[in-house]
Amino acid sequence: MIRSIIHLINPYDPGSFPSDLAKKFGIKESEILQLGSNENPYPPSEKVKEAYFNSFSSINRYPTPFYHELKEAISSYCGVDVEQIAVGNGAGEILRHITEAVVDTMDPVVIPVPGYTLYGILAMLRDAIIHFEEIPGYDIQAEQILKKQSKLLFLCSPNNPTGNTIQKREIVKILKNYSGFVVMDEAYAEFADSSVVKLVDEFSNLIVVRSFSKFFGLAGLRIGYLVANTELVEGIEKIRYPFSISCVARNTAIAALDSLDYYLELKKQIIRERENLIKKLSKLPSLQVYPSEANFILVRVLSDKDVAAELEDQKIIVRNITGLMGLDGYHVRITVGTEEENGRLIEALEKIES
Repeated sequence: MIRSIIHLINPYDPGSFPSDLAKKFGIKESEILQLGSNENPYPPSEKVKEAYFNSFSSINRYPTPFYHELKEAISSYCGVDVEQIAVGNGAGEILRHITEAVVDTMDPVVIPVPGYTLYGILAMLRDAIIHFEEIPGYDIQAEQILKKQSKLLFLCSPNNPTGNTIQKREIVKILKNYSGFVVMDEAYAEFADSSVVKLVDEFSNLIVVRSFSKFFGLAGLRIGYLVANTELVEGIEKIRYPFSISCVARNTAIAALDSLDYYLELKKQIIRERENLIKKLSKLPSLQVYPSEANFILVRVLSDKDVAAELEDQKIIVRNITGLMGLDGYHVRITVGTEEENGRLIEALEKIES
């Protein structure tokens, strides 16, 4: 028999995908506008394309399992020592290995909500005692967090789904006074110019988790990493699957880091489009728009319309996160697309509004 906890876990809901709607409407996936998964809508750099195609000749071989070159590239990018870096098959795998390395049965784990649902699933798999702390608007204040100590605390900045960041002074207060490890999920940090990765040298209880999926637009290749104290990194590297990152993913990630100027230009476009989209969404009476420092925007729908479903009828996907712990009312999360994509979205929403 499988473990009883498995029966209590709801399957992860990724929302709709273009393939789902393409099949439903009998059209090509390229005709579906995907604004539900917080992806980078722009193509990869030329260096990334070249690294990808050049990797084909080696896909019959295992990658070197220690990923020295990738770690050195990350080390240079983040300004930390190579020995402080562990890598994995996406940030999700990294988060799972953190719980495996840190959390024993019945250990307390604190998860502020609204937040990323995977944290709770991973804690449940460790038979942890989970404390969900509801924090309206994910306005993290050290005093509230410090009331409940635990073995592991999950924080996210910018937070998914609210899009706001945690003030650095609050993070420092928490790190100074928290008894357990503090995971800082920075999957969207590059969009906010806000990171605490350099604090790893000062606080041995800090674990910073990063991703190549969002800023670098490599969501389909699954590359994540963490920066932490060397003891924890050594532990994570022991339990990580030895060939968890393919040679294709490794080579493209290195090429992406070597294309930083290209991605910084894309970031400017995404931020510009984010601010324009916030302004246009805010003009629609039925929508309450949250401020964002990420590449997505959280919106509360004030009408009784099923906006996500009606947008899908117009072949546009946004993420319906209604019912997420810590959110009250009907909410959708909208990925910032290109200027053309955002224009198509606004036209569709205006049609629904009328």
